[in-house]
Order: sequence, then C-alpha cells, then structure tokens
Amino acid sequence: MPSAERDIFLVCQENDLTWNITKKLVKKDYALSTCSGIAEALGKVLDAPPALIIVHEPLIKGKTLKLLKDFKRDDLFAHIPVILLAEPEWATHDIDWSSYPVDDYLTTALTTSELANRVALCINRLSRSFDPNPLTRLPGNTSILREIQRVLDTGLDLAICYLDIDNFKAFNDKYGFARGDEALRMTARILSNVVQDFKQEYAFVGHIGGDDFVFVAPAGQVEDACTKIIKSFDAILPSLYDEDARKRGYIASRDRAGKHQSFPLMSVSIAVVINNNRQRRHYGEISEIASQIKKQVKKKAGSNFMINRRQ
Repeated sequence: MPSAERDIFLVCQENDLTWNITKKLVKKDYALSTCSGIAEALGKVLDAPPALIIVHEPLIKGKTLKLLKDFKRDDLFAHIPVILLAEPEWATHDIDWSSYPVDDYLTTALTTSELANRVALCINRLSRSFDPNPLTRLPGNTSILREIQRVLDTGLDLAICYLDIDNFKAFNDKYGFARGDEALRMTARILSNVVQDFKQEYAFVGHIGGDDFVFVAPAGQVEDACTKIIKSFDAILPSLYDEDARKRGYIASRDRAGKHQSFPLMSVSIAVVINNNRQRRHYGEISEIASQIKKQVKKKAGSNFMINRRQ
C-alpha cells in the first residue's frame, strides 16, 4: 500500500483508548494523527487529507453528527472513508445505520492484526469505489467521469474547468520527483481551498493524473475562482525553486528532444467550459472543447484562464 494511503486521523477524547489504537496501527506501519474533536479533525483535512478517519462513537451526536454528515455529503471529501469505533457491546444492538454517516465500524476489542486488516480492507474497498489519486487523495478518473456526467445531467449553469501546470516536466526533471510531488500536492490544496469556499452541492475537484486537474464551480463564480487559483499558485509555487532560479525567472533543463533549454517558472493554464442551455450532453464533448481551449490559453505567457461561453 503506498505511503499516502497509510495516513489516518483518529478522533477520540479518551487518552487510554487513543494510545491503544495508535500503538496497534503504528505497529502495522500506519501513520496516526490524533484529534480530540470532529471539528478539529475535519479542519485539518484540507491541509493533509488522510486515507481514513476513525471516529469514536460517543463523539457522534448533536452538532458533531451534523458536521460529519455535511462532510460526507461534500463531493470534495466523500472519497475519504470514515470508520466508527465502538465498544463490543454497542455493536450487538440494532443500529439505525442511516443516521451514521460512516462507511464501516470497528470495535475496541479487536486485536492488532484484526484492527489493521479491517482498516486495510476499508481503505482498499473505498479506493476501488472512489479511485482517489494516491498522491493528492483527490478523486481520480472514474470519479471525474461520473461527476462531470452528473453535472451535465442536471442542466444547471456550472463551469467545468481543466487545469494544467505549465513547465512542470522541466521542474520535475530539474529538482526531482520529491519536489515535483510537493508541487502537485500544493496545487491540489489550492484547488480544494478555493472550490470549497463556494459550498455548492456540485462543487468538485479531481486529479486526472500527472499535472492535470479538473474542478467544477458555479458558472457565475468561475472567473473569481480562476483568479483566486492563479493568485495563490503564483504566490506559493515559486517557493519550490532555488533562490537563484526565482530571481532569474527561469531554469535550465532539457526539452522533450533532450536539448538544453531555458524554461520559465511553473504557471497554470485553465480551460473553462460552461454548458449553457444544456447544449452539451456528454463528457466527451466537454473534454474535446476543453482541449481546444487549453491549446489557446497555453500560448499565453504566465498563468491564464479562458472561458468558452458558446450558446
């Protein structure tokens, strides 16, 4: 299992139980972050999305129950599985599972191996269902196809946006995969932060793969979204370059033909398709239009976006 799929948030207020669960899972090479409340845990999700969240059953009530339900209804985070941690006797009762926004449950009596196996099974099951990208934990291609088709079927004025990082390959070749991965994670966090602010039912962020992302935003707010994304990207991503490269504004690397060339600092190109009046009905049509727009926007220097508003 990739390292990104071994990060777990444990939400529990009982110190002894927290220590016991942490000890068992760390023994099986999982990385545990502990929180005493659901609000605290969910607040950390944007900065470091875990592979799994474990929540102690007594905490799920009142306002915290609503918080968790809202979290699981959010398209940005629905792919992160939530496991309920309960006492053995609790699990013998008749449970109204419709009132619990969770994907599975564990009991505190499980042995180390049983606990680790149940956690691995839950992560793998949800991964097959939601196909999250192993690096950024954003929904992958299958989820993206499903979500965009769902958006088209609604007939609402929503913007489907394809984002590409310019000069990413040159950066990755120059500084290595570790820094390249951090650039992708930073981009994912920027997109999630911006799109999350809209709090719309159909807001969505996905990672197609490599340096290609997709997000959905309300049509009336997409210009603002693209502007915020570009501003954040241009402010944050240059920090990944060495100081001399930042001052020059470019790096020396090899192009796809293997020739030495100077490459500007990374920027983003965003192609936006607004499906006015349900003119487009299929994902393939949206993808084709976006591809044409992206070719045009990438001809411009620096970070830019372009919107297709064809009636």
